Amino acid sequence: LLAAFPAALLFRAIPRGAPPAVRHTFSIIMSGTLFCALFNPPGFAQLLSASFAVWLAAKSFQSHRWMPLAVFAFSMGGLSANHIVGQIINGANDHFDHTAPMMVLVIKLTSYAWSAYDGAQPEENLSEDKRKLAIRELPGLVEFLGYVLFFPTFLVGPSFEFSDYKRFIDNKAPFNNRPSSLVPTLKATGAALICLVLFFKFGNTWTYHYTLTPEFLELSLWSRVLFMQVAGGIARSKYYIAWKLAEASCDLAGLGFNGYDTKGSPQWDRVRCIAIRKFEFSTNPKLGFEYWNQATGLWLRRYVYVRITDAGFKSSAVAMICTYVTSSFWHGFRPGFYLTFLTGSFLNISGRTLRRNVRPLFLGASKLAPFKPVYDVLGWACTIGGINYLVAPFVVHSVRNSLFVWKRNYFMLHVGIAVIQIGYGYLGFDRITRNLGKRIGATYPEPHVAKAKAKVSHRVGDIAAEAGAPAVNISWAGSAKTD
Repeated sequence: LLAAFPAALLFRAIPRGAPPAVRHTFSIIMSGTLFCALFNPPGFAQLLSASFAVWLAAKSFQSHRWMPLAVFAFSMGGLSANHIVGQIINGANDHFDHTAPMMVLVIKLTSYAWSAYDGAQPEENLSEDKRKLAIRELPGLVEFLGYVLFFPTFLVGPSFEFSDYKRFIDNKAPFNNRPSSLVPTLKATGAALICLVLFFKFGNTWTYHYTLTPEFLELSLWSRVLFMQVAGGIARSKYYIAWKLAEASCDLAGLGFNGYDTKGSPQWDRVRCIAIRKFEFSTNPKLGFEYWNQATGLWLRRYVYVRITDAGFKSSAVAMICTYVTSSFWHGFRPGFYLTFLTGSFLNISGRTLRRNVRPLFLGASKLAPFKPVYDVLGWACTIGGINYLVAPFVVHSVRNSLFVWKRNYFMLHVGIAVIQIGYGYLGFDRITRNLGKRIGATYPEPHVAKAKAKVSHRVGDIAAEAGAPAVNISWAGSAKTD
């Protein structure tokens, strides 16, 4: 990751009048050198062969409806095979291996295949988001490899669209009016360095693995809860290190520039995985999941969830299940991953239940409206506390260890989720809450309004994807295997 910084400076030093192939070739050589230095040439050959196969498939069958589906199955199948082999060889270890760049590559290959397919469709059949990303003129092999092997994001992401890369290399808007990248590069690098210090200072002490020891049982309940919070923050810091360093190198190269806002301030968020401050201070699970691993969440939204709903599946549950399965397979097959995803989905549902029933008590003309900051603080504490609880299996991996950690914390999140869902689903908590709301002046949307909002949720999600805010994000670790 650090090697990408001098490489980015060399990349920027390439004269603007040089042929685009020079920049493509530079990325290919740099990524190949970094990969072979970390792993081995056969692994890089595997990535190259997969990339060539997808490029050839899109070139030969661009307009065929099954082409992007075949690419998706081919890419995910190859990644899954490598996950399984790596899990057998590495056992319980979570060290950085070649599946990390392969995970990023899968996102790029599948995104490219769908965008190439959209490029062969009539514009009137495409949404605005798809029209913006559609590839009308397919690239040559060198340009394509320059995209999928772009060196700042090759190892740990984040991913980005081919249309962004094309405009960047050709120096078209907004990149032709790009300001200095010094400040955003320093900000991202500074955040990474702070997280680096925290991780190396406390990573061996404040770790989820300590919860499996007899010493953890000697702590009081509140001490255990506090330990889980700190351990969760330290565990996240290693992802922040990788993602922020990758973001900084992208900014240094210039790809991170995303135009100017309405006030004329430059935006450097085109290539970003995490908004640390927004995530850490999320006041509900929905926001927390959206701010985490944003690039992967957007990929899941655009190329799994939306594509399934576009295919004619009326039930959003089918699309959601398929998205969860895709996200799970993309991460790997360690049992702890699936316990985290399953619990996370229920946490999200419970958060939505509370927002629908409790939040109106603190809004508008309600007598409790002055206490809205208190509601937000409690929402933040429950959200980040719940996340720190549910991600423990992502670190301890096995079902036995995962249940052991949760048992030592009395399954408190699961109990809370059960109380919320049973209470509001079967015991009339919703009626009690709303009657209280009426007495204190709170207002709730009428049932027919809520149903109308549910019917347009697919369209709202498509707009959110277009704006770059993933409406469906069920990815936790992303591709940063950084132990």
